[in-house]
Amino acid sequence: MKTASFRPATGMHPITVSHLDGVLAQRTDRYDLYFWPCPYGQNEVVFDGFSKCDGGLRHLVHRYVRTDLNLAMLDVDTYGHFSPRPYQLGQACDGSITECALALFVSFCRERGFSPDELHRAAYPKEELPAWDDVLSAADWQGVAYPKQWDEKAKSGLLESLHEINCHSLAAIVSELP
Repeated sequence: MKTASFRPATGMHPITVSHLDGVLAQRTDRYDLYFWPCPYGQNEVVFDGFSKCDGGLRHLVHRYVRTDLNLAMLDVDTYGHFSPRPYQLGQACDGSITECALALFVSFCRERGFSPDELHRAAYPKEELPAWDDVLSAADWQGVAYPKQWDEKAKSGLLESLHEINCHSLAAIVSELP
């Protein structure tokens, strides 16, 4: 990642495609921001940002030709879609819940003695494995209500959550587990 013209101390330095050669991530207590070059060759920066607010967070996905940290934070606060937190099992998808649902999947696997890697590979053999530590970190930052125990009711909620994030093959595999 090129950082020569990016100084988080002020947040006023430009973020453009020419400044990025990978993902630029910036997380604070209040904001979790990601910028990367458009994968389709457009001269745009793709932005995925979250900001914490009362009762949840705001989430915004946007494209910029040029932005900076301050503008991106303001846009998330102004235009971001509200999503309640902590995330609950089975909560409807609003574009912001992927890490939360996957973190619940990891918790289920750990509690029940399954490997998240093996189950994910069985569901999606051609895809890269998620970076589980990054998933858990993002979900913990957002807020997740983990069940006290993974009983059948909690497993049912997990299946709903996996379907909400379009992980239908993974939900099918989890549904067959004891």
